[in-house]
Amino acid sequence: MLDKLDFKDDQSSESFGRFIEKSLQLHEAPKLVTLVVELGPTCAVDVDVGKWVDKAVKHGVRELDFNLSWKGEPTSFSKSLYTCDTLVTLTLSNQILVDVTFPATMPSLLNLSLLDVEYKDEDSLARLLSSSPVLVKLKVARLDEDNLTNFTVKVPSLKKLTYKTRFHEEEEAEKEEGEEYHIRSLVIDCPALTHLRIFDNRADYCSLTENMFCLDKVYIPYVPNPDEKFLTCLSSATRLYLDFSKSMVACSNAINFSRLIELYFTIEDPVDWLEPFICLLQNSPILKALTIFTIGCPPSSSSWNQPSTIPPCLSSQLETLKWLDYGGKEGDKQLMTYILANSNCLKTVDIKLIPTCNLEECQKELESMPRISPSSRLLYSLERPEVFRWTV
Repeated sequence: MLDKLDFKDDQSSESFGRFIEKSLQLHEAPKLVTLVVELGPTCAVDVDVGKWVDKAVKHGVRELDFNLSWKGEPTSFSKSLYTCDTLVTLTLSNQILVDVTFPATMPSLLNLSLLDVEYKDEDSLARLLSSSPVLVKLKVARLDEDNLTNFTVKVPSLKKLTYKTRFHEEEEAEKEEGEEYHIRSLVIDCPALTHLRIFDNRADYCSLTENMFCLDKVYIPYVPNPDEKFLTCLSSATRLYLDFSKSMVACSNAINFSRLIELYFTIEDPVDWLEPFICLLQNSPILKALTIFTIGCPPSSSSWNQPSTIPPCLSSQLETLKWLDYGGKEGDKQLMTYILANSNCLKTVDIKLIPTCNLEECQKELESMPRISPSSRLLYSLERPEVFRWTV
């Protein structure tokens, strides 16, 4: 007998919900390990999906994935879901209301995904997260209208967190001209966290606690107004994607990234970032891999003052350099010359030239730059920069 049931409404059938209901009634296996349900926008909204969840719980379900994209109101589930002692992986998506007004306990839950759902209130979210004492992986996707102002993730056991916000295109189009979006906040209090990814298209305010000493991979393309405290919370990272902003310039020389071995450095703000960037290198003594992506904001040659001491990572650690949009401007050349002349251990320099560059001319220019590392190789291309990916 099947212990996994997977129902996906690929044909957008109105009767698909009733088909699922009948199938579950006929299901006689003593265990139901996995139940996956995806209902499309044309599915009838009068089916009782709560009964399906109750049946799965009674049969010791370990993996539950509900994606309700129908046009009805958000559906809430009964207490049985949030007190299930066998559930290991739970995914709730779209027209689902997280309504936990009672004590919840999910002692086996390791993986939780909350994707574009709505929440009854902040307490419901708090009860759900606190019900899972062994939770290690949390993935959150939020639309603008999910009705929570403050989103707090306080999970002592959590190791991997992905948090993504985005506008719903239709909702954004309906906004009246000049209407402002309300500011929301994200608070992360997870001392065991090792992997952190924040894709924030809304510019939510983000606050991290100071006890996050286990961070390994950190991917934060944009955070509004990050201060010294915020950067300090990231200082234990070994791999860091950092979108360098104006507000980071003032505090970049105060943070010591003593464990950092891989840095993906991007810059979008029109700011003199060259000297703060060198300070960042000074404070990253064991950095081995560096990627630079200036996104149309090349270093300003007028702000260049070489430091009195060479960053330790250049003199004894850096092995790989990638420059994803090298333009050959004076500031580009000064920084590249400095890195090549002072990186004793450099092995590979991968340079992606912007399309307007003359490949042959830039290649000759780069080849003529002094290199202290005899084993370093220069690679060139006019390819578009690859999409950055770090899996969590």
